Amino acid sequence: MRPCSPAAPEAGGSPRANGSPEAGGPPEFESAWTAAPSPFTGRSQELARLTTAAASAVVGQGHVAGVLGPPGVGKTRLLLELAARLESMDAQETDPGPEVVWSHCFPGEGVPAYWLWTQILRRLSATRPDAFREATEPFEALLAPLMPERSATRGAGPKWASDWGQARFLAHDAVCEVLLTLAGQQPLVLLLEDLQWADHASLDLLRLLSTRCQGHPLGIVLTAREFEAESDATLRRMVSDVLRGPRTETLRLCGLSLRAVGALVEAHAGPGVDPKVVAVLHRRSEGNPYFVMQLLSLVGDARRLHRPDAVDALLAQIPTGVREALHQRFTALPEPVLRVLRLCAVIGPEVDTDLLHRTATRDEPVIAGLESAIRAGLLGEDPHHPGRLHFAHALVQETLVDELPREDRHRLHARVADALCARRRGQVGDEEIERVAHHSWHAKSALTAAEVLPRLLLAAEHAERSVAYEQVEIWLRRAVHLVGFLPPDDSATVALEQKLHIQLGQVLATTRGYGHPEAETALTRGRALSTATHAPEDPSVLWALCAASLVSGRYDASRQFSRLLRDLSRQTREPVAALGAAYGEGIVLHVRGMLPQALAELERGVGMADRFANEGHELARTFQHDPRVSCRSYDTFTHWLLGNRQTADARRRELLSLTAYDSRPSDRSFALYVDGVVAAWEGDTHTALASGDDGVRVAGEHGLLYWKAMLGVVKGWALAHAGDHDDGLALMHTSLAELGGSRTYLRHPLHLGLLGQAHHHAGRTEDARAAFRMLLAAVEQRRERVYLHPALPATPLLHELLGHGAGDASADRGPERDRPGDGR
Repeated sequence: MRPCSPAAPEAGGSPRANGSPEAGGPPEFESAWTAAPSPFTGRSQELARLTTAAASAVVGQGHVAGVLGPPGVGKTRLLLELAARLESMDAQETDPGPEVVWSHCFPGEGVPAYWLWTQILRRLSATRPDAFREATEPFEALLAPLMPERSATRGAGPKWASDWGQARFLAHDAVCEVLLTLAGQQPLVLLLEDLQWADHASLDLLRLLSTRCQGHPLGIVLTAREFEAESDATLRRMVSDVLRGPRTETLRLCGLSLRAVGALVEAHAGPGVDPKVVAVLHRRSEGNPYFVMQLLSLVGDARRLHRPDAVDALLAQIPTGVREALHQRFTALPEPVLRVLRLCAVIGPEVDTDLLHRTATRDEPVIAGLESAIRAGLLGEDPHHPGRLHFAHALVQETLVDELPREDRHRLHARVADALCARRRGQVGDEEIERVAHHSWHAKSALTAAEVLPRLLLAAEHAERSVAYEQVEIWLRRAVHLVGFLPPDDSATVALEQKLHIQLGQVLATTRGYGHPEAETALTRGRALSTATHAPEDPSVLWALCAASLVSGRYDASRQFSRLLRDLSRQTREPVAALGAAYGEGIVLHVRGMLPQALAELERGVGMADRFANEGHELARTFQHDPRVSCRSYDTFTHWLLGNRQTADARRRELLSLTAYDSRPSDRSFALYVDGVVAAWEGDTHTALASGDDGVRVAGEHGLLYWKAMLGVVKGWALAHAGDHDDGLALMHTSLAELGGSRTYLRHPLHLGLLGQAHHHAGRTEDARAAFRMLLAAVEQRRERVYLHPALPATPLLHELLGHGAGDASADRGPERDRPGDGR
């Protein structure tokens, strides 16, 4: 027999009297986002337990099961699957299977007593009219409170006993007799939903029936929101009584697993969605199916989950359905408790209770508030960290913060920041530096720029020591923004702004490359501010701008900066100026093919870098590299091209040794790049692959996009030569495109030579010719004659594919042909 319900439920949804979501809360599972039904996933064990319980009831043993959990976790969907299984039992057996009857409780005013049972009796009167009439005939008066339309039709009022309590018990007993009689004729399974909204009389009747059904073919499966069942003493006692017998089952549903969320995503968007998208969905929803579907609705068309910006779309806002569902839970809490919960939300997803006590005011009852929030299922205790709580899921915390008026939110952030500072009597520990900066920044109008700026700068410095470059960039950008609120005519303001632009330019150069337009703009702005204040030239800025010109292929401009650095070193003997001049000039001489002159400058740079390091000079921050690594890079390349292979090998070993332990990620990436390039020149696929792969990993872990792309070229070459042609070439093309996007033209012909080799090795001769033509065009444009050096393995291959005269004109031009304006 088909399960009976007030209305046929939507696919993947819950049955409702009018097909609408449950009153007062979200549907247990909503799939209106797409026409495709959501798969039933992640609940197979729970379904098996309920099926076993229902089966035992069908054969006359009686059984009661309770399904408890938060709104949207999938309680109704689980019952839908159970009903479908029971229906299949009916279809497969000769004896009639169980009749499944749904009933729902509703919140709000006007719902009559016994509404839970009125629905069941009405349904049975419709599906079994004759049997129902015969079973209820002895109890007409007693059933009047549950089926008022029947007594009104017959013109007879209820005949109550003088004892109200006894009369109510007799009515309950009458309902039990009717249901047990009908179950004896055909087994019954009652699905009772949302008991947290049931009236006390209905719960009393349920308690009696759960006892009476033992030994009868009648099963009961109830659902309730666990946090409401726990917070209401009467409901908690009733549910406990109903589910404590020998033939009872209690299931507590929590969020779906990561794998189950992935199955939901695949059902709607198809295979191939980035695992990061699924991970964000799972983390933000804590696996709550309703919240998952609400978050998916943010992207609109399911196919957008395959786009690179899918994660951003999922994090962009709080879905309306989620907001409304959580708002209803919040409004059920007393205002003092809600104030504590809002303060917890401002503190963060994890709540340090010591900090909460320090931040709370006298009218914010911390202990009582936390207990209420825990009982309500909004906060949970962390068993691994005593004194720390966490929100049930991120959307709870986000919604609480989002509902706060802007000014209130700013004031709370300011209170948390001040409490963090005071906790250590003004000596903020390293682990709290960024927390102080975070709350200070979000305090906005509650704190002045002068108060917030030192905290942001301290956080930037701490993040730099931790090589967390992305965080450094965030703090510096925020600091640059706040400088605009300081007195503009104050010399200290100008000096601070200059410092911040220089630091921001340097960190952008590290992560995105010196040629990146935003990095060079920030550095140029820093130098301009220095000129405006008539301050002496900063060698670190000159060096950074020299590097920007080098990387973007503007060699005449870079030589101008090199000369400025050399003049400055003569005047001040600044190590930065001396090293920058030698290194910058050495690179230009190298790419122009003037290798002996380049080697002299680069060797001088290696010697100075070693000497300054031995003398204790800290230059790595200025150069964004250890200068011992930087200077050895082109020195290695130059020795190799001049045929000094033993010296080149020694330099490679030095690079790897210098960066093996406790080095900056950018230094390690640089060393691995040099090692991988030379290995590729020598045809050593194994070493090129090992260095390229390790370098891509290091750069990726630390957000070094520039070095990740540089090393991607090397790794791609090695993959192609190791037989993985498609992946290797795809990686090379992607890496070259990323380098072009950051205006990185330094070594571009070298990379094109490696690309031509890889295409040729893969048997793609025309693609190889195209790569070599691009190489020739790049060499001609910027006169980087070194990349046609006969020692390079790409050069003879280029001549073989394009003809022996290819590139000779560019290669034969001597240094005397250098002219201003090259590299434009």
